[in-house]
Amino acid sequence: MRFKAEISDQFQFLSGVYKYNDHQTHCIIDFDNKMNKEILKKSVILMLDIVPILGCAYVENKKSAYWERVDNFKWKDVIRYVDNREEFNNFITSKTNEFKGPQIKICLLDSDEDSLAIIINHMVCDGGGLKQCLYLLSDLYSKLIDNAEYLPNYKINTNRSTIKINQEFSLIEKIKIIKSLNKGMKNNNFYKFPMTEEKEISPFVLKHKISKERYFKIKDYCKKYNVTINDIFLAAYYRVLYGILDINLEKPLTIPIMVDMRKHLKKEKIDSICNCTSSIVTRIDYKLSDSFDDTVKKVNEYMTLRKNKFMGIELFFKVSLISKLFSYEKNKKLMKKIENPFICMSNTGVLDSEKFSFKGISINDISIFGSIKYPPYFQLVLSSYNNTINLNVSLYGTLKDKENIENFFKLMDRELPA
Repeated sequence: MRFKAEISDQFQFLSGVYKYNDHQTHCIIDFDNKMNKEILKKSVILMLDIVPILGCAYVENKKSAYWERVDNFKWKDVIRYVDNREEFNNFITSKTNEFKGPQIKICLLDSDEDSLAIIINHMVCDGGGLKQCLYLLSDLYSKLIDNAEYLPNYKINTNRSTIKINQEFSLIEKIKIIKSLNKGMKNNNFYKFPMTEEKEISPFVLKHKISKERYFKIKDYCKKYNVTINDIFLAAYYRVLYGILDINLEKPLTIPIMVDMRKHLKKEKIDSICNCTSSIVTRIDYKLSDSFDDTVKKVNEYMTLRKNKFMGIELFFKVSLISKLFSYEKNKKLMKKIENPFICMSNTGVLDSEKFSFKGISINDISIFGSIKYPPYFQLVLSSYNNTINLNVSLYGTLKDKENIENFFKLMDRELPA
């Protein structure tokens, strides 16, 4: 069984090759009790059958790249159990092997209150696809708790093409998009998050939890000023970065943010597990004398202007066009020239607590981390569940870098409505 490697899969692969990031998505779920190990294993076995791409290996040659199903992998490569936090922490920063498969691996920390780490190759899916996998895993687990012999009779669509998004636009609209490709999209890649320059670096993930009480205060602020939660956090991000970086106001800071392209689909939804994310560059006229309210207003006004039906499609369409015009080898060379932002932000959105629940056990907390960045790249990732928000950062760095990020979290916390 073979599947085409989409251009976004290739792009994520090369982000690892060119040392932008580890091209993995990382997730940690903390429970209030113990999981059923056998049911968890059965859930993962069924999941690999329902979502064929997860059980594939990546194959490339000069002309093309594709995914090929592998059925002889060892289960220790898919799921493992540990009883100490050190092994668990080491696991969460590990990688899948794209050339051997599978493209998912799971680790259960066995304790009085279990924790589950899930890693899925970013070549296979983005944050939206990861959430689909989480919903599926929890659904399978819950059904197996009720009936240990449960066998689903369906598979997730194996057509991972995002051509449906391109089909949403007419020829005239596509011409407008092409003309606007280089308008308002330039990223001022002058500024870098402060990091050490030591050669000995190790991967780590850090999170900072925004409590329910604080979350509701932020929501109240949003209602009062008619802004979004994303506006709030992007404004805080701008203010903190302007405070810690030496920024020339004549060369203002720009912050690219991720956009889920599924939002453009009206006629037909994408139900396959895939990468469907683009980005836009945000830019505001920041003044050092601005209050938090001023910054939020500027962010909201900018985002309102950008929230048209073309939002994010510029880059998405450009990459899609490259894939059609050139060979795989040529694409690899062209993608190396695509400028990766030193600083960016991603909001993975809200995990629905009704859809994401494991029967017989409650979730205390969940964090979705982006790919682990190599210096000098830095990304803030937001993940939300059950009226809480986690600020997540993952990086190859040193103990000093960890201290800098912990301080960054404190600065973010101070900026947010209280």
